Amino acid sequence: MTDNAVKGPASYFPSIEKKYGRPIAEWKGLVRSSPLTKHMELVGWLKS
Repeated sequence: MTDNAVKGPASYFPSIEKKYGRPIAEWKGLVRSSPLTKHMELVGWLKS
């Protein structure tokens, strides 16, 4: 029997999409287009 459960950061994607009503692909596009480079700067920017 194989375990097909998603592991790691991707396991949070469904709850993020449900909570914020936007697909992960959209979030990734925003991050890629941002001039910010540091993780916590990006997190703060996305939360604002």
